[in-house]
Order: sequence, then C-alpha cells, then structure tokens
Amino acid sequence: MHSDLDVSAHPFEVPPEGRAWVVIHSRPRCEKKAADFCGRQGISTYLPLQRKTHRYGGRVRTFSSPLFPGYVFCVADAAQKRLLRQNQHVANLLEVWDQRRLVEQLQQIRRALDVGDVVEVMPYLESGKMVRVKAGPFKGLEGIVLRVKSRAKVVINVDMIQQAVAVEVDSSFLVPA
Repeated sequence: MHSDLDVSAHPFEVPPEGRAWVVIHSRPRCEKKAADFCGRQGISTYLPLQRKTHRYGGRVRTFSSPLFPGYVFCVADAAQKRLLRQNQHVANLLEVWDQRRLVEQLQQIRRALDVGDVVEVMPYLESGKMVRVKAGPFKGLEGIVLRVKSRAKVVINVDMIQQAVAVEVDSSFLVPA
C-alpha cells in the first residue's frame, strides 16, 4: 500500500522551472502530518507507505507506516519551500540536486510498492553490482543485487535520503545494467 499526491494529476516527472522536488525531513513520527499539511497547501506530495500487521494478544491490527521514516517527497516552488520550513512538523528541507535521478528512483519505489513485494527497507548501499530485472513483475527495475542466504534481492536506492528498498527477485531474471 502506498500514499501519494494525486499521481494521476501529478505523475513523477521533473517539474517545470521555478518548481523542484524537495525532501522534507520531518520531525519524528510526523510524516503523515507533514504530508497532510502539504495537501492542504496544494503542494504535490509523495509519502510511500507500507502495510504492517501487529498482533496484540489475541487481536490483529493492520496499519500503514512510512516506508522511509522521517522523509516525505514533494514538489514546491520558492514560496512553498518557505512555508514548509516554517511548519512545526518539518525539521529540515533537503534540496534535490539531481531531479531526474530522484524521479527515476521514486518511480521504481512506487512500482515495487504497487507489486506489493517490498521485502524490507535496508541501509543505503554504495557498493555492489548494478543489475536490471529482465522478466517477471519487476521487469525494467534497476538496482544493486544483494544475495542473502541463496535468495537474490535487488536493492533500489534513493540516493537523496540514503535509504533503500529490497525486493526478492529470481536470480535468473537479472542481467548486468
């Protein structure tokens, strides 16, 4: 499960001049509040969410939590950035220097969440072999291959926030990127 701005109205793309992708580094456990604030202000926002299930005694509770705790992605102009910096839920605003790369990485994260097989959020990986998935539900995704106990995982990095997501992929579907 994931949450995002009205993606049909605002697909992941490099915004026009005067607007840019920025990353909100939110205060602890304020990602959804920051995203809601953005929505009320007309700021396009993407907050990737994953479904989690917890058992409390005999009860089972399912809820959505941020895939990358502490981070919300949005498209804003200069005035909106000033407004965000003043918001009580925002700890910092991170400028994105490579807009195209962030857009590509967010598209891959969204696609992995749509398939529903995000295995885990992992530490950012700088080394490893870049691969492309040639078949299966993740066809076309690129990332770093990581082998864990004979299973292949492809790690999709989000450089801007130094976080990553791993998805399990049959190793026969992988080719060098």
